[in-house]
Amino acid sequence: MIQNNPVSHAMDVVGEAWTMLILREAFRGARRFDDWLERLAIARSVLARRLKTLTEAGLLERRQYQARPPRDEYVLTAMGRDLYGVAIMLILWEQDWSPRADPSRAIRLMARDGSGPVEPVMAGENSKQPVRPGDLLPRPGPVPGRAPAPKEMRRRKVQPAMRASGKPVELGIELFGDYWTNLVLAACFYRIRRYDDFLKNLDVSTSVLADRLDGLVAHGILTRKLYQKRPDRFEYVLTDMGRALYPTVLAFFAWGARWLCEDGKLPVELVSQSTGEPVIPVLRNAHTGEPIDPRAVRPVPALSQRERAALNAAQ
Repeated sequence: MIQNNPVSHAMDVVGEAWTMLILREAFRGARRFDDWLERLAIARSVLARRLKTLTEAGLLERRQYQARPPRDEYVLTAMGRDLYGVAIMLILWEQDWSPRADPSRAIRLMARDGSGPVEPVMAGENSKQPVRPGDLLPRPGPVPGRAPAPKEMRRRKVQPAMRASGKPVELGIELFGDYWTNLVLAACFYRIRRYDDFLKNLDVSTSVLADRLDGLVAHGILTRKLYQKRPDRFEYVLTDMGRALYPTVLAFFAWGARWLCEDGKLPVELVSQSTGEPVIPVLRNAHTGEPIDPRAVRPVPALSQRERAALNAAQ
């Protein structure tokens, strides 16, 4: 279930650092080749290949905006726009948890129709409440099948892409932009904790596994807990920071289920702990319970701590 589920299928399409950075800038309004060149420290050849791949995958549509000389722009399709849940959950996690977060770039969402603030959550049975770890359980779906072989580029560690400013890329993109880190994280959410169990359940070498576990511990996503002495053996347990990635994982699951799996034929389902019924999480506004259309919201600077305190006092 770890290597053949909607999340892993989604990662095989977008789980690579440059791809995620290009999509992030598309949500910020980038459409033309030079837009990405100006915003990302990316080689022209790398950008051209990624745009071609995203277009062939159906996430971007290439449109001509100038005839002489011919020039094209790349516009998000419905499939691409539906990744907004992933994008916004990553942004919010970065703001709340990442040591690399830039407070001056923090955002919140407002409705374009002037109806007020929008609070995005990945909701399940209760349309106004976020799904939390433990609310849903994975089980084999109607068509479990076999896990597809991962692409070679996913097997190689992707070095953190750099912004034009020279600062490291956002931590969330670094984590989800690496195939093996994704797989180890997925195993953690399946409650796998011990080194030998990771090896047993993942098609991974010992050196790669050790590297990814060490990296996740160093970033504060996992913590090591001693469970045996003589010899010392450790478990790798998700921290609060790591568990906070759950909404992003749910967003990947929902997108993969909608776009990469046939209706009624998911290899893995998420079922309600309380009812046993299948649930596909949806990005919703916690204030209204309505699904969020990325075209109906706009980002604005986040409130300062003083502004939040004043707003809470007024309420």
